[in-house]
Amino acid sequence: MSQSTIRKLLGTVKDHTSIGLAKVAGNMAQEAKVNIVKATIDDDDPVDEKYIRRTLNLASYSRGYVLACVSALSKRLSKTHDYVVALKSLVVIHHLLNDGDPIFREEITYATGHGARLLNLSDFRDEAHSSSWDHLAFARTYAMYFGQQLELILFDRKSGSSGPSGSANGGGEYGNFWGMRRSRSCGDMSDGVAVKEGKEDRRVVTPPREMKQERIFGKMGHLQRLLDRFLMCRPTCLAKNSSLILVALYTIVKESFQVYADICEVLVVLLDKFLDMEYWDCVKAFDVYASAAKQIDELIAFYNWCKDMRVARSSEYPEVQRITNKLLETWRSL
Repeated sequence: MSQSTIRKLLGTVKDHTSIGLAKVAGNMAQEAKVNIVKATIDDDDPVDEKYIRRTLNLASYSRGYVLACVSALSKRLSKTHDYVVALKSLVVIHHLLNDGDPIFREEITYATGHGARLLNLSDFRDEAHSSSWDHLAFARTYAMYFGQQLELILFDRKSGSSGPSGSANGGGEYGNFWGMRRSRSCGDMSDGVAVKEGKEDRRVVTPPREMKQERIFGKMGHLQRLLDRFLMCRPTCLAKNSSLILVALYTIVKESFQVYADICEVLVVLLDKFLDMEYWDCVKAFDVYASAAKQIDELIAFYNWCKDMRVARSSEYPEVQRITNKLLETWRSL
């Protein structure tokens, strides 16, 4: 029996022991731990969402349960040496950020900023599998993607608006992005109020067209870094065939549709304002367009790969438009 197999067996025994001890203890922290351990059990199946629903339901009644969940996830990630457990923990975090009380986001942001292992897997090592490098690479970039999402949220808060761009118009088709409803059209962006299921979560959103120029560039920088993180999440080699990874990828592919829409909106605003900009702002705007052109080419290639792998239906993907060399040359000549 190989060493990795022995480690995996020991991990499974340890998980079952933890669940048993937690059930005996019977307090809030232990109940949270039971749900987290069951949701992140060491097997190749995707996360069982019944444990996530149970966690979300209990957290809706108690802030203490939210704290207990965040603590349990942090400990789970700190102690495990199995990429499966780590990746499932990140999937749980994603669900909590998307579907849970806004307090989850606050506590995860706070815990991450104070050294808790939640979104930083840079030094994580897998000791339970002999050929896990590609899977571990995905887990690391997946975590980095969430970290960049948090930075975008914090930027919006400091700038006077909460949440991603003005897509809170209700009835959107792109899915939830940490409490915000999503719009299908790049042009369908307006100031509005997001209403979270069961709770009112008011977020005043400033459309890019109403932002000051410096903030527009700041917003675009965060959006482009987020898109870069997403593009880095393309699985390679053995990881391409993992159902666990493809299910995790599906959620961020859906979110990327809105990231692309937000980038489109900022690009339109920059183009409209270009002739009224100072020289150095014109240079910055051109650089934004040039870098966005490269990113969009990579995004098209990634979406084509996702369609081939059947990550979401082809009809769900937006029609991505390239930034042509002709447009860039026109900008350069102005």
